[in-house]
Amino acid sequence: MIGFPKGKIAFRMFQETDLESLHWGTLDVLENAGIKVFSEECLKLLEAAGATVDYKQSSAKIPGNLVEEAITKAKKNITLFARNPKYDVVLDGRRVYCCTDGNGTGVMDFETGKRRMSTSKDLEMVGKVANALDSAHIFWPCVSSQDIPDYYRHVVDLKVALMSIEKHVQVETTSHRREAQWLIKLGSALAGGEKELRRRPIFSSMHCPFSPLQLDGGSTEGALALARAGVPISFYGMPQAGITGPVTLAGSIIVNNAEVLAGLTTAQLAAPGSPFIYGTGGAAFDMKTMTWAGGGPERALISSGAGELAHWYGFPILCGGIVTSAKVPGPQSCYEKMSSGMPQFYAGCDMVAGLGLLDDVSMLCYEQMVIDNEMVKIMARLAQGVIVDDDHMAIDLIKKVGPGGSFLPERHTMNWLHKEHFMTDITDRRTGELWEADGKKSAVDRAREKVAKIMKEHVVQPVATEVSKQFEDIVVAAEKDIRDNGLN
Repeated sequence: MIGFPKGKIAFRMFQETDLESLHWGTLDVLENAGIKVFSEECLKLLEAAGATVDYKQSSAKIPGNLVEEAITKAKKNITLFARNPKYDVVLDGRRVYCCTDGNGTGVMDFETGKRRMSTSKDLEMVGKVANALDSAHIFWPCVSSQDIPDYYRHVVDLKVALMSIEKHVQVETTSHRREAQWLIKLGSALAGGEKELRRRPIFSSMHCPFSPLQLDGGSTEGALALARAGVPISFYGMPQAGITGPVTLAGSIIVNNAEVLAGLTTAQLAAPGSPFIYGTGGAAFDMKTMTWAGGGPERALISSGAGELAHWYGFPILCGGIVTSAKVPGPQSCYEKMSSGMPQFYAGCDMVAGLGLLDDVSMLCYEQMVIDNEMVKIMARLAQGVIVDDDHMAIDLIKKVGPGGSFLPERHTMNWLHKEHFMTDITDRRTGELWEADGKKSAVDRAREKVAKIMKEHVVQPVATEVSKQFEDIVVAAEKDIRDNGLN
């Protein structure tokens, strides 16, 4: 089974009374301040259910009982199915999964090292690399196909992603209902029909509100279409503490919660009982540089805090983390990614995103993806802590080996080695003399060697020829349909 077992070390910031306060504060905001929803379809759903709607202001004040009913209705035990069933992700609260980071628009060219815009070929290649990395459990398309016109780019992105990796694909760019319908067609072609897609959804979709307290009309209508098709959806709030959320982290968690629960409520009105994943990508706003501080410690605290709240509701959590503002792989990228991701492992968040991107999730770096793959295994091992039972205490073995003996040849050592110890991949623990003799390679050098090996040797099982043909036909039809209907 893929994923990391949830650790023994439990990170908790909130008491039960804290969670209740955050919940009731959120209901107060939704009922009295309300939320803007830029979709007549969504506003009509909310109004029919009892919300107070102002169509001129595109706003809805949602009563608390309606929100709590939606929390109860939603499907929470979810499996994110993969093209290859061995990579299925079971969100049952017992494991932590890692996602690649998503939707960057640039890439650090692997051959030249220069920054450039990303292409569909880059998306294909990074899917192959992610397929080979054991800690990349879920694939957000790391970059978008900037060589494709934007009005049907997201359809192409899903097609390329599904063909490039055998793992579950999670898109984060659905921008309108018509586009969502074409994504459903792609998923259905691979799954074997719409009924099979509903039974084994091989892709899911996350939708970002506009903080504070705004749901984009096109994206939300797309979410409703996907929910009706049985595709798991997530509303993924991204308040920036200090500008689009209160500077206090509890206040930004409430903004995030209000946005997520408003999206949940709307989706459950459209598709009662549809699968839903709670999401957050909140972070601080850096007042010195006037930029998003994605790699700051506040992101980790907001994400892990939102994770506790999501679990209190019973939802699996998809959270941001493992993020950096660094422009190249190196010390800053590693300490920011480690510190912004580790608390989510301690908090037992179900899905932690962030593998592969630099420069505030805008630029793909293959070497960084391999380094991230190593770091998340360290985070997961730290969260496991120290287990105390008869096997782990090994008292009989200690007595058997006795003073001055060696535990190296004992069967117990081999039985427990890979379970107890972090096994390095690119981390160099050799002596200085051996390191010098091998060319004084840095972690980035060793990561680069691993990427080159994957690109040369790793094989992703191709989709069936008839499915590939269906994909091409769907993309051609989608391009014409979206263009002709004025959505470009």
